Amino acid sequence: MRAVPGRDIYGRPPPRETAGVGDQAISRRSLFRLRLSGAARRDIDLDGVLDRVRACWDREGHEPLLRQLEPAAELLADLALVAPGKRVLDAAAGDGNVALAAAQRGAEVDACDLSPRMVERGRARCPAAFWRVADVQELPYDDGEFDAVLSSFGAHLAPKPSQAAGELVRVTRPGGFVALAAWIPRGLPGRLDELVERFAPLPDGVPQPDRWGVEEVVRRRLGALLGDLQLRTRTLPLRFDSPEAAFETLMLAHPLDAQDREALRPRFERLLSSCNGGAPAVAIDARYLAAVGRRKL
Repeated sequence: MRAVPGRDIYGRPPPRETAGVGDQAISRRSLFRLRLSGAARRDIDLDGVLDRVRACWDREGHEPLLRQLEPAAELLADLALVAPGKRVLDAAAGDGNVALAAAQRGAEVDACDLSPRMVERGRARCPAAFWRVADVQELPYDDGEFDAVLSSFGAHLAPKPSQAAGELVRVTRPGGFVALAAWIPRGLPGRLDELVERFAPLPDGVPQPDRWGVEEVVRRRLGALLGDLQLRTRTLPLRFDSPEAAFETLMLAHPLDAQDREALRPRFERLLSSCNGGAPAVAIDARYLAAVGRRKL
């Protein structure tokens, strides 16, 4: 198994954004512009939540970030021992970084994503894979169908993380691998959830996707489902021509209106200044958590 080094070059981060009195920072409210009453929060429109995720990733312009995430897909394929003849699922695939890495290793690959636009792009990038539009919380595959199920910065967006974790494991054969990558909630882009929380809150009861970057949370969600669970902290070099380009690219997944985007921008710039090693351009070593384990027999 090839080791991939990681390092933390962050300086002292700016103070964490704190919610006002009565606010609850329990979910990634940045994805969905839902401000619900107390009664409505008890009856969460999860279909509406998914619609907003889908709309974000159907947008054009994600490619500058997605291409820089390819090394994480390579790492997951290595951790899961993807090899010729293995059946592999790229779940919440985006436009197919994992699918391409697995296909290049000779695996038989399926891939799915909630966004029709991402699936369309994935088919063009990796025609060797069998693609379909699907929700990672309700995977359209048989129990134990795959030798390895991988998700690189995708499955963590599911509003029901326990159900998503159960589905990833369900479609993996006993003894097969499940491997995930998610941003650690520090620096950029890991702390974007925190920044946009006050502008576009998720309803109470929907956990923040950035919880998938916290080791104790991942152990709690996957420890009972997977044996030999291993967690690794790694970094990805993210490079942009300017702070403006970084802002525009990283904010694509967040459905803020123009007014809220401008209100958020100073907070983004303060956070960027704490972790940018390449001014006047942008050079960030972005930290993420890679988790891998085997489905218990």
